[in-house]
Amino acid sequence: MKNLRSILMPLAIVLGILLPQAHVLSPMMPFLIGSMMFLTFVTKIPPQTHGYTFKIEARAFVASLVLIAALWGIVELFGLPREVLLGGAIIALCPPANAAPAMAKMLGGSASLALKIFLSGNLLACFSIPVFFGYLTGADASLSEIAMKIFNTIQPIISIPLAFALGLRAFYPELADRAAKFQKYTMFIWTFSVFVIISKASFDIREMGFTDLWNSGKLPMMAGVSLVLCILLFWLGWFCERKRRPIEGSQSMGQKNTTLVIWVSTLYAGPVVALAPTCYVIWQNLVLTWMSREKTRERMLRGQEKKNP
Repeated sequence: MKNLRSILMPLAIVLGILLPQAHVLSPMMPFLIGSMMFLTFVTKIPPQTHGYTFKIEARAFVASLVLIAALWGIVELFGLPREVLLGGAIIALCPPANAAPAMAKMLGGSASLALKIFLSGNLLACFSIPVFFGYLTGADASLSEIAMKIFNTIQPIISIPLAFALGLRAFYPELADRAAKFQKYTMFIWTFSVFVIISKASFDIREMGFTDLWNSGKLPMMAGVSLVLCILLFWLGWFCERKRRPIEGSQSMGQKNTTLVIWVSTLYAGPVVALAPTCYVIWQNLVLTWMSREKTRERMLRGQEKKNP
Protein backbone atom coordinates (compact mmCIF):
# COMPACT_ATOMS: atom_id res chain seq x y z
CA MET A 1 0.00 0.00 0.00
CA LYS A 2 2.87 2.34 0.83
CA ASN A 3 4.53 1.78 -2.55
CA LEU A 4 1.18 2.25 -4.26
CA ARG A 5 0.77 5.62 -2.53
CA SER A 6 4.16 6.80 -3.80
CA ILE A 7 2.99 6.02 -7.35
CA LEU A 8 -0.63 7.19 -7.24
CA MET A 9 -0.10 10.55 -5.54
CA PRO A 10 2.42 11.98 -8.06
CA LEU A 11 0.22 10.58 -10.85
CA ALA A 12 -2.84 12.36 -9.42
CA ILE A 13 -0.92 15.65 -9.24
CA VAL A 14 0.41 15.38 -12.81
CA LEU A 15 -2.97 14.38 -14.24
CA GLY A 16 -4.66 17.21 -12.36
CA ILE A 17 -2.27 19.72 -13.93
CA LEU A 18 -2.75 18.27 -17.42
CA LEU A 19 -6.54 17.84 -17.20
CA PRO A 20 -8.08 21.10 -15.99
CA GLN A 21 -11.38 19.96 -17.57
CA ALA A 22 -11.85 17.66 -14.57
CA HIS A 23 -12.68 20.72 -12.45
CA VAL A 24 -16.33 19.94 -13.29
CA LEU A 25 -16.05 17.19 -10.65
CA SER A 26 -15.52 19.81 -7.89
CA PRO A 27 -19.14 19.55 -6.61
CA MET A 28 -18.24 16.00 -5.52
CA MET A 29 -15.76 17.32 -2.92
CA PRO A 30 -18.18 17.48 0.06
CA PHE A 31 -19.20 13.86 -0.56
CA LEU A 32 -15.59 12.72 -0.94
CA ILE A 33 -14.60 14.51 2.27
CA GLY A 34 -17.61 13.08 4.09
CA SER A 35 -16.80 9.55 2.91
CA MET A 36 -13.22 9.80 4.20
CA MET A 37 -14.49 11.26 7.47
CA PHE A 38 -16.96 8.42 8.00
CA LEU A 39 -14.42 5.67 7.27
CA THR A 40 -12.02 7.26 9.76
CA PHE A 41 -14.62 8.00 12.45
CA VAL A 42 -16.05 4.47 12.34
CA THR A 43 -12.70 2.94 13.29
CA LYS A 44 -12.68 1.46 16.79
CA ILE A 45 -10.50 3.57 19.08
CA PRO A 46 -8.49 1.81 21.84
CA PRO A 47 -8.20 3.69 25.18
CA GLN A 48 -5.36 6.17 25.61
CA THR A 49 -3.93 8.15 28.52
CA HIS A 50 -6.67 10.47 29.75
CA GLY A 51 -6.18 14.08 28.70
CA TYR A 52 -3.02 13.58 26.67
CA THR A 53 -4.79 13.90 23.34
CA PHE A 54 -6.19 17.26 24.42
CA LYS A 55 -2.73 18.49 25.42
CA ILE A 56 -1.31 17.64 22.00
CA GLU A 57 -4.20 19.31 20.19
CA ALA A 58 -4.06 22.35 22.50
CA ARG A 59 -0.35 22.84 21.76
CA ALA A 60 -1.02 22.48 18.04
CA PHE A 61 -3.82 25.04 18.19
CA VAL A 62 -1.71 27.57 20.11
CA ALA A 63 1.17 27.05 17.67
CA SER A 64 -1.23 27.68 14.76
CA LEU A 65 -2.41 30.96 16.30
CA VAL A 66 1.20 32.07 16.86
CA LEU A 67 2.00 31.31 13.20
CA ILE A 68 -1.05 33.30 12.05
CA ALA A 69 -0.04 36.25 14.24
CA ALA A 70 3.53 36.13 12.92
CA LEU A 71 2.33 35.92 9.32
CA TRP A 72 -0.08 38.80 9.91
CA GLY A 73 2.82 40.91 11.21
CA ILE A 74 4.98 40.05 8.18
CA VAL A 75 2.15 40.87 5.75
CA GLU A 76 1.57 44.26 7.42
CA LEU A 77 5.28 45.03 7.76
CA PHE A 78 6.18 44.33 4.13
CA GLY A 79 2.87 45.36 2.59
CA LEU A 80 2.16 41.92 1.12
CA PRO A 81 -1.21 41.06 -0.49
CA ARG A 82 -4.02 40.14 1.88
CA GLU A 83 -4.31 36.77 0.11
CA VAL A 84 -0.98 35.72 1.61
CA LEU A 85 -2.38 36.10 5.13
CA LEU A 86 -5.64 34.33 4.26
CA GLY A 87 -3.85 31.45 2.51
CA GLY A 88 -1.44 30.96 5.40
CA ALA A 89 -4.19 31.27 8.01
CA ILE A 90 -6.41 28.60 6.46
CA ILE A 91 -3.41 26.23 6.32
CA ALA A 92 -2.55 26.86 9.98
CA LEU A 93 -6.17 26.33 11.07
CA CYS A 94 -6.58 23.19 8.95
CA PRO A 95 -7.29 20.03 11.03
CA PRO A 96 -5.27 16.79 10.76
CA ALA A 97 -5.72 14.62 7.67
CA ASN A 98 -7.52 11.27 7.52
CA ALA A 99 -4.23 9.61 6.56
CA ALA A 100 -2.37 10.87 9.65
CA PRO A 101 -3.12 7.75 11.79
CA ALA A 102 -1.97 5.36 9.04
CA MET A 103 1.19 7.37 8.40
CA ALA A 104 1.94 7.59 12.13
CA LYS A 105 1.68 3.81 12.40
CA MET A 106 3.92 3.29 9.37
CA LEU A 107 6.58 5.53 10.93
CA GLY A 108 6.50 3.58 14.19
CA GLY A 109 4.03 5.69 16.18
CA SER A 110 0.60 5.05 17.67
CA ALA A 111 -2.20 4.99 15.11
CA SER A 112 -4.86 5.07 17.85
CA LEU A 113 -3.42 8.22 19.43
CA ALA A 114 -3.14 9.91 16.02
CA LEU A 115 -6.75 8.90 15.36
CA LYS A 116 -7.92 10.54 18.59
CA ILE A 117 -6.00 13.68 17.68
CA PHE A 118 -7.68 13.58 14.27
CA LEU A 119 -11.12 13.38 15.88
CA SER A 120 -10.52 16.22 18.34
CA GLY A 121 -8.75 18.34 15.72
CA ASN A 122 -11.61 18.13 13.23
CA LEU A 123 -14.20 18.91 15.89
CA LEU A 124 -12.15 21.92 16.97
CA ALA A 125 -11.94 23.04 13.33
CA CYS A 126 -15.75 23.27 13.22
CA PHE A 127 -15.47 26.31 15.50
CA SER A 128 -11.95 27.68 15.03
CA ILE A 129 -12.10 28.06 11.24
CA PRO A 130 -15.44 29.95 11.23
CA VAL A 131 -14.29 32.33 14.00
CA PHE A 132 -10.71 33.11 12.96
CA PHE A 133 -11.00 32.73 9.19
CA GLY A 134 -14.36 34.47 9.33
CA TYR A 135 -12.78 37.39 11.15
CA LEU A 136 -10.03 37.69 8.51
CA THR A 137 -12.41 37.44 5.53
CA GLY A 138 -15.52 39.18 6.84
CA ALA A 139 -14.80 42.73 5.69
CA ASP A 140 -18.28 43.15 4.16
CA ALA A 141 -20.27 41.42 6.90
CA SER A 142 -20.31 41.05 10.67
CA LEU A 143 -18.19 38.36 12.29
CA SER A 144 -21.27 36.48 13.49
CA GLU A 145 -22.74 36.37 9.97
CA ILE A 146 -19.64 35.18 8.15
CA ALA A 147 -18.69 32.79 10.97
CA MET A 148 -22.15 31.23 10.90
CA LYS A 149 -21.98 30.81 7.12
CA ILE A 150 -18.62 29.04 7.34
CA PHE A 151 -19.80 26.96 10.30
CA ASN A 152 -22.90 25.86 8.40
CA THR A 153 -20.64 24.85 5.51
CA ILE A 154 -18.14 22.86 7.58
CA GLN A 155 -20.13 21.23 10.36
CA PRO A 156 -22.39 18.99 8.20
CA ILE A 157 -19.31 17.46 6.53
CA ILE A 158 -17.90 16.58 9.95
CA SER A 159 -20.94 16.12 12.20
CA ILE A 160 -23.06 13.96 9.87
CA PRO A 161 -20.32 11.34 9.19
CA LEU A 162 -19.41 11.42 12.90
CA ALA A 163 -23.01 10.89 14.03
CA PHE A 164 -23.53 8.12 11.47
CA ALA A 165 -20.27 6.40 12.49
CA LEU A 166 -20.97 6.64 16.24
CA GLY A 167 -24.54 5.41 15.74
CA LEU A 168 -23.34 2.45 13.71
CA ARG A 169 -20.65 1.70 16.30
CA ALA A 170 -23.19 1.87 19.16
CA PHE A 171 -26.14 -0.03 17.65
CA TYR A 172 -24.59 -2.23 14.96
CA PRO A 173 -20.98 -2.90 16.02
CA GLU A 174 -20.58 -5.78 13.58
CA LEU A 175 -21.48 -3.54 10.65
CA ALA A 176 -19.15 -0.87 12.04
CA ASP A 177 -16.29 -3.39 12.14
CA ARG A 178 -16.98 -4.34 8.53
CA ALA A 179 -17.05 -0.68 7.48
CA ALA A 180 -13.82 -0.02 9.38
CA LYS A 181 -12.03 -2.60 7.22
CA PHE A 182 -12.49 -0.25 4.28
CA GLN A 183 -10.62 2.52 6.10
CA LYS A 184 -7.38 1.60 4.37
CA TYR A 185 -9.01 2.41 1.03
CA THR A 186 -9.43 6.07 1.99
CA MET A 187 -6.09 6.47 0.24
CA PHE A 188 -7.85 5.99 -3.10
CA ILE A 189 -10.55 8.54 -2.22
CA TRP A 190 -7.84 10.94 -1.09
CA THR A 191 -5.89 10.39 -4.33
CA PHE A 192 -8.98 11.10 -6.41
CA SER A 193 -9.67 14.19 -4.28
CA VAL A 194 -6.12 15.44 -4.91
CA PHE A 195 -6.66 14.93 -8.65
CA VAL A 196 -9.86 17.02 -8.54
CA ILE A 197 -8.20 19.69 -6.36
CA ILE A 198 -5.18 20.07 -8.62
CA SER A 199 -7.42 20.04 -11.68
CA LYS A 200 -9.54 22.86 -10.21
CA ALA A 201 -6.39 24.84 -9.39
CA SER A 202 -5.05 24.24 -12.90
CA PHE A 203 -8.33 25.49 -14.37
CA ASP A 204 -8.40 28.57 -12.10
CA ILE A 205 -4.80 29.46 -12.93
CA ARG A 206 -5.56 29.25 -16.65
CA GLU A 207 -8.69 31.37 -16.19
CA MET A 208 -6.88 34.03 -14.16
CA GLY A 209 -3.84 33.91 -16.42
CA PHE A 210 -0.66 32.15 -15.32
CA THR A 211 1.55 35.02 -16.53
CA ASP A 212 -0.52 37.62 -14.67
CA LEU A 213 -0.49 35.56 -11.46
CA TRP A 214 3.24 35.00 -11.70
CA ASN A 215 4.11 38.61 -12.57
CA SER A 216 1.91 39.91 -9.76
CA GLY A 217 3.89 37.72 -7.37
CA LYS A 218 0.77 36.10 -5.91
CA LEU A 219 1.43 32.61 -7.25
CA PRO A 220 5.08 32.38 -6.07
CA MET A 221 4.09 33.94 -2.73
CA MET A 222 1.31 31.38 -2.22
CA ALA A 223 3.69 28.55 -3.10
CA GLY A 224 6.37 30.03 -0.84
CA VAL A 225 4.21 30.61 2.22
CA SER A 226 2.71 27.11 1.94
CA LEU A 227 6.19 25.57 1.69
CA VAL A 228 7.48 27.46 4.74
CA LEU A 229 4.38 26.55 6.76
CA CYS A 230 4.62 22.90 5.70
CA ILE A 231 8.19 22.61 6.98
CA LEU A 232 7.42 24.60 10.14
CA LEU A 233 4.28 22.62 11.03
CA PHE A 234 5.93 19.22 10.66
CA TRP A 235 8.92 20.43 12.67
CA LEU A 236 6.82 22.14 15.36
CA GLY A 237 4.71 19.01 15.77
CA TRP A 238 7.88 16.99 16.34
CA PHE A 239 9.47 19.64 18.59
CA CYS A 240 6.43 20.15 20.85
CA GLU A 241 6.05 16.39 21.44
CA ARG A 242 9.73 15.38 21.13
CA LYS A 243 9.91 14.04 24.70
CA ARG A 244 6.97 11.69 24.39
CA ARG A 245 5.15 11.37 21.02
CA PRO A 246 7.18 13.12 18.27
CA ILE A 247 5.80 11.01 15.41
CA GLU A 248 2.15 11.54 16.31
CA GLY A 249 2.75 15.23 17.00
CA SER A 250 4.50 15.77 13.69
CA GLN A 251 1.85 13.96 11.66
CA SER A 252 -1.07 15.53 13.46
CA MET A 253 0.24 19.08 13.06
CA GLY A 254 1.90 18.76 9.66
CA GLN A 255 -0.35 16.43 7.68
CA LYS A 256 -3.42 18.54 6.91
CA ASN A 257 -6.97 17.82 5.73
CA THR A 258 -6.37 20.13 2.77
CA THR A 259 -9.45 18.97 0.84
CA LEU A 260 -11.64 20.60 3.50
CA VAL A 261 -9.88 23.97 3.64
CA ILE A 262 -9.36 24.24 -0.13
CA TRP A 263 -13.09 23.93 -0.53
CA VAL A 264 -13.77 26.47 2.26
CA SER A 265 -11.20 28.98 0.99
CA THR A 266 -12.58 28.72 -2.55
CA LEU A 267 -16.09 29.49 -1.30
CA TYR A 268 -15.24 32.35 1.05
CA ALA A 269 -11.90 33.83 -0.06
CA GLY A 270 -11.55 33.06 -3.77
CA PRO A 271 -9.36 30.90 -6.02
CA VAL A 272 -6.15 32.89 -5.36
CA VAL A 273 -6.29 32.11 -1.62
CA ALA A 274 -7.12 28.47 -2.40
CA LEU A 275 -3.77 28.21 -4.22
CA ALA A 276 -1.95 28.20 -0.86
CA PRO A 277 -3.52 25.01 0.55
CA THR A 278 -3.41 23.52 -2.96
CA CYS A 279 0.35 24.04 -3.07
CA TYR A 280 0.49 22.60 0.45
CA VAL A 281 -0.86 19.33 -0.99
CA ILE A 282 2.28 19.04 -3.12
CA TRP A 283 4.76 20.00 -0.37
CA GLN A 284 3.01 17.77 2.17
CA ASN A 285 3.24 14.72 -0.05
CA LEU A 286 6.90 15.40 -0.79
CA VAL A 287 7.62 15.52 2.96
CA LEU A 288 5.63 12.33 3.60
CA THR A 289 7.44 10.55 0.77
CA TRP A 290 10.79 11.58 2.25
CA MET A 291 9.72 10.40 5.73
CA SER A 292 8.56 7.02 4.45
CA ARG A 293 11.79 6.51 2.49
CA GLU A 294 13.89 7.43 5.52
CA LYS A 295 11.95 4.95 7.65
CA THR A 296 12.38 2.23 5.00
CA ARG A 297 16.13 2.94 4.82
CA GLU A 298 16.36 2.78 8.62
CA ARG A 299 14.63 -0.61 8.69
CA MET A 300 16.94 -1.93 5.98
CA LEU A 301 20.01 -0.81 7.95
CA ARG A 302 18.68 -2.50 11.07
CA GLY A 303 18.08 -5.68 9.11
CA GLN A 304 21.64 -5.64 7.81
CA GLU A 305 22.99 -5.09 11.33
CA LYS A 306 21.10 -8.13 12.59
CA LYS A 307 22.50 -10.26 9.76
CA ASN A 308 26.02 -8.97 10.32
CA PRO A 309 26.39 -8.42 14.08
